[in-house]
Amino acid sequence: MRSRWVALVLVASLAVPTLALGAPAPVAGPDTVVIGTQQEPAVIALGICDACTMFVATMVSQPILLPTVEMTDEWKFQPVAVEKLPSLKDGDWKLLPGDKMQVTWRIRRGLRWHDGRSLTAEDWIFAWRVNMNPRFPSSGRDVSQRVENILAPNPYTMVVQWRKKYAFADLNVNGAGYLPRHILGPAYQRDPSKLPQQPWGTSEQTVGTGPYRIVQWQRGSSITLERWDQFPYEAVGGSYRTRAQVRRIVFRFVPDTNTQIANVLAGSVDAFDETAIPFVQGLELEKRLQREGRRDWVLKAEPGLIWEHIDLNLDNVHLRDKRVRQALIYGINREQMVQALFEGKQPVAHQVFPQKHYGHNPQVRRYTYDPARARQLLQEAGYTPGPDGILQKGGQRLSLTFMTTAGNRVREQVQQIIQQQLREIGVEIRIQNQPARVYFGQTLPSRQFEMAMYAWVFGPTADCEGLYTGDTLPPNGQNYPGWKNDEVTRICHAVPEELDQNRRAQMLRRFAEIFVDEVPVIPLYYRADYTGHKATLQNWKPTGADTPVTWNATQWRWAR
Repeated sequence: MRSRWVALVLVASLAVPTLALGAPAPVAGPDTVVIGTQQEPAVIALGICDACTMFVATMVSQPILLPTVEMTDEWKFQPVAVEKLPSLKDGDWKLLPGDKMQVTWRIRRGLRWHDGRSLTAEDWIFAWRVNMNPRFPSSGRDVSQRVENILAPNPYTMVVQWRKKYAFADLNVNGAGYLPRHILGPAYQRDPSKLPQQPWGTSEQTVGTGPYRIVQWQRGSSITLERWDQFPYEAVGGSYRTRAQVRRIVFRFVPDTNTQIANVLAGSVDAFDETAIPFVQGLELEKRLQREGRRDWVLKAEPGLIWEHIDLNLDNVHLRDKRVRQALIYGINREQMVQALFEGKQPVAHQVFPQKHYGHNPQVRRYTYDPARARQLLQEAGYTPGPDGILQKGGQRLSLTFMTTAGNRVREQVQQIIQQQLREIGVEIRIQNQPARVYFGQTLPSRQFEMAMYAWVFGPTADCEGLYTGDTLPPNGQNYPGWKNDEVTRICHAVPEELDQNRRAQMLRRFAEIFVDEVPVIPLYYRADYTGHKATLQNWKPTGADTPVTWNATQWRWAR
């Protein structure tokens, strides 16, 4: 399943042991690629739980579960499990009266699950029904709800009947991808709410359809994939037509940044993904390799669509007041922060979408650092200084808990800077961080936070539906701040229904104006995360968007 929004997290699970520099690992060579990552996924099968939005889940699952459509490093979409992308010109995408649509997809014949069962239309239909069941815990129904019905004239044809227009119906079959009906069907019939607890998707029992299969999952340590030699390369499209040369892919979980860097320098890993080494340490590592004249590693900071931000819980007694939210952003010197931490190479974010996204609004209001204005707004909101300088109102101190993923040095530095700067305007910040599995699996979906820092990784087609519509608070979406604005809800629901990109861009720019005024979220900066690989590992092509580095794993090979 292709998710239009993917949460990028930077640490692994509970009780993850730090791997020592000399920890045993598969030896680099023609048979194995060891990838260092800071995360451990709660699940690896997208589409069966809320936590599947963890970015590492997409990275691990990409070689296991064949995508319907893939996006390349050049941001071009191409069919993989289907014969072609439907189009209005070809007639397999039809506009119908009443703003309805009908889209016909043809599945490539010869595709199979690892247990030998054929991949058919019923697997897409099953996933759609699961996602639409109110007893199933899904945060991604925004697209699925647009689908009225899916018919299967034969096992390899899907006719998707859309109840309303959807601009990306040529890239997304049903909003839910596909699931193995023959494996999960009985459990779904018994209790849809317990489907995420099934071994499929959370263990070695995850039967997939891709060129690799999972053979080992050592909790807190690693996941190992092995090439599935029965994969029908001749029956697929896109990058998957290339027969895989690497026999094993090992994802090694290293939550500590220093240990991750030490493993890179020692060659204990062959590559690392976007989550492994934060930008500051990546920049330092790149300079060190240059100073030492080492050419055995290639590091690259890929500018893309990654937005670091702080969600504000608008149910909080302080944060429900827009003046307080505006005061917080005036009280943070974001420009100084990016200069000090990133040498200015990661720009301040003033809105949701970066300049590279078609919905970016170049005229949006900008909050510059202005502590005097921040204090004025807090005074207007009724706050007065307490004995220790912390503002209070109605006997309640203006004290907020600030959370993020534990163990990431850059985010911890950002927290400390913000803590100090907001203290100067009379706001107390209490830092309380959590492992990613808890933070993304429990805290954010249950909205048990006051200030929460993390990043969204966007795709080129990303919009605001599912994140900021008033009817998509968890468990019905990922509106973690709990922001409700009627105009924004109308805009964000309307954007994906508009087939003209210029009109969509205008709508997103209006959304940006309201968003910046209301400040349900504090934008921090746009990221250009580092990935790296040994110089002898060829065809490592990060995208800078929501397609993970494993999108072309079958093309990886070691130079001889």
